Amino acid sequence: MKKLALSLFAFTIAIFVVAQEKPKIKEVGVVFSNLDNFGLSFKIGNEKALWRINTLLINGGNSEENMDSVVSKTSSIGFGFGVGREYRKTIAKNFELRYGADLSFRYINQKSELNDNEYNRSSTRTYYVPRFNLVFGFNYVIKEQFIIGAEILPYFSYTFGSRVDEFSDDDNRETDISRIDFGLSNTSIMLSVGYRF
Repeated sequence: MKKLALSLFAFTIAIFVVAQEKPKIKEVGVVFSNLDNFGLSFKIGNEKALWRINTLLINGGNSEENMDSVVSKTSSIGFGFGVGREYRKTIAKNFELRYGADLSFRYINQKSELNDNEYNRSSTRTYYVPRFNLVFGFNYVIKEQFIIGAEILPYFSYTFGSRVDEFSDDDNRETDISRIDFGLSNTSIMLSVGYRF
């Protein structure tokens, strides 16, 4: 499955590089999803169709809880990138409809530790998530250069990875993780602020 995902992304990037379209529009911006994931966006194309690259979608966190002699620590980090094609249609002055599709890939690593005087346990989960999503949204253009946008992203994804549990008695376990997800959720809504040049 890893080879399939890598081949799919290589094919998509090759299409992007080989495209013989003369760019008339370039846009850079910041994208937000679920108010805790953010990233950078770059788009290139013409008034009706643009290639879109979303990179550095980063999220993470650390926490520590102490209760008597028990210490619980958790940390996580994730990042991803995506490429796709976006089509636009003007529906009113300064208001555009946008639609298209993306292919993306995310990496997520989560660690947790539970320590007390007699018992220690740590767990590490690593996920790889190739994803396909449709794009449907709107842009509001301010003075032909600034763009505020919102889009919904119905998706289909396949998650694979592993979970490694380590115990203080040297009993270590590894579990393969895989699942298929599809639908529309609160993380499927993306807001963007961009600059056109």
